[in-house]
Parts: sequence; C-alpha cells; structure tokens
Amino acid sequence: MPRRERRHNERIPYTLPVRLAWTGEDGRDCYARGNCRDISLEGLRVETNETIPAHSYVMLRVAEGDVTGSARVRYLRRGAARNIVGLELGEKVRERLLEALRETTRERSESAPGLLVQ
Repeated sequence: MPRRERRHNERIPYTLPVRLAWTGEDGRDCYARGNCRDISLEGLRVETNETIPAHSYVMLRVAEGDVTGSARVRYLRRGAARNIVGLELGEKVRERLLEALRETTRERSESAPGLLVQ
C-alpha cells in the first residue's frame, strides 16, 4: 500500500552543500556536512553521514547566499551508506534562504539569456 503524503508544500529538487551543528545527547557539540537534496517552503531534505536525533534543533549553514539559522529535525531515515534528515526551517532562516536562492537564480539567468526566472 502506498505511503500517504503528508506534505503541504511541493518539494523542488535543489542540490547544495550544507553544514549542521547541534548538541548531542551527552552534551557535546556535534558537527556534520551534508547535501541538500530538495527544498520546500517549510524546509530541506538533507543527506549526511551523521545520525542526528529526530526532534533536535540544529544550526544550519548554507554556503550559497551565506545563510545561517536554526532548524528542527522532523525525521531521520537511516540508510546503509547515508542518512536522510528532514529539516523544518525557522521563519527567519526560511526567508533568508529563499531570497538567496532567488538571487542566485536571477544571477544565473542573467548569465544565460533566454532562461525564465519567476
């Protein structure tokens, strides 16, 4: 039986490197690098080697646009080689990230005339 989609917003494939930081269950600072695989109005899906506990809070850094802010881990799906982490973005970081991505898209379209940017 197919899994019911609970998502309210469309996911858009978008690959970009991210860095994550959080406090582990033992109180130590933890760090991870990952790759965003898609983005929606509410968050990101990130692939990483690290296991980040669901419902924990992370600091997120996206190099593209130099965006930093907080996010909540909505889910963790462990894989054989890599883990998939669903991040729900805080409102401020969401706005900054979307603006940075719009700016990047504008810049790319200016360097490639004929490409439509919305």
